[in-house]
Amino acid sequence: MTAAGGSIERVFRRADLPLALLESPDTLLPLRDHFRLLMVTSRELHDDIFAARLGRQTSMAGLGVFGRWVTQAPTLLEAIQRAGASLPHMLQNATQLVVRRDGSDIHWSYELADPARDGRQQSEMLAIWYMIAVVRHFAGARWLPNRIILANLPNRLRCPVGELMGTDAAIGNGASAIVFDRRLLTSVNPDLEQDDGLSASELGRIFDLPDPEDLPGRLSVLIELELLDRRPTLSRIGGRAGLARRTLQRRLGDAGLSYSDLLRNALQRRAVRLLCQTDRSIGDIASTLGYDDPAHFSRAFERWSGIAPTRWRRLREAHRRP
Repeated sequence: MTAAGGSIERVFRRADLPLALLESPDTLLPLRDHFRLLMVTSRELHDDIFAARLGRQTSMAGLGVFGRWVTQAPTLLEAIQRAGASLPHMLQNATQLVVRRDGSDIHWSYELADPARDGRQQSEMLAIWYMIAVVRHFAGARWLPNRIILANLPNRLRCPVGELMGTDAAIGNGASAIVFDRRLLTSVNPDLEQDDGLSASELGRIFDLPDPEDLPGRLSVLIELELLDRRPTLSRIGGRAGLARRTLQRRLGDAGLSYSDLLRNALQRRAVRLLCQTDRSIGDIASTLGYDDPAHFSRAFERWSGIAPTRWRRLREAHRRP
């Protein structure tokens, strides 16, 4: 972005996303926010194939613990299954990764049920690169699909995208996909013996994600996203979730919860994470969480935990000493 003369700060502001998201790469982001961020960046740089260029620099390492989980599968087929199974739990419940056989070929497609159009094409180009990155883990760093299919790609972009991706690009009316030899599905993970696997806490992060039908869990994730920048209101969270204020309140009430319950719990979790950063003062943490002063934050934290934040931090440090 900077090398191309764009402004990261301006892009995040126009996409209505907190700049602090850059420092929290494991924060979940709803699909439409992905769309909007890529669309705004494309316009900032006046580059219709920005995501195809960006994709050349992608790797599964960029997906953190989820990327590690996928690339630790014993075979490519299981890696593809893991990738597809995890998407609905990452606020991507309108997205499917589907494997279809066509003679000796496999079509691995990226399918979107969300009707939103702005930014969709950029998202599909980037998704194709991540799918290529999965296969490359098993087939080698230089592997390329036989061809790629991009849904509704303007004809004028077909050749530039194909050149960037190093393979034939076709225009499709359905889903975007990569096409490759079906024999690759049985490819064995070359790093399986060297990798010691994910820790219990890392696996917990994967399997503790909100279920697509778990509205309180999904709203909690949206609240934590907003807390990177501001104290979120019920109306703002409802807007991100695509729900009217009254509908959101009613559905939470049906689950025996209120918005204030979710906000309080999210504040607690974020407060604990910030307190673990020992270089941050209590005043800085209070300000980050939207409290008027450190005293208000300290009283709130003590109500939650029964202990003042300064003492909680001292006890944690004492416990960690050898």
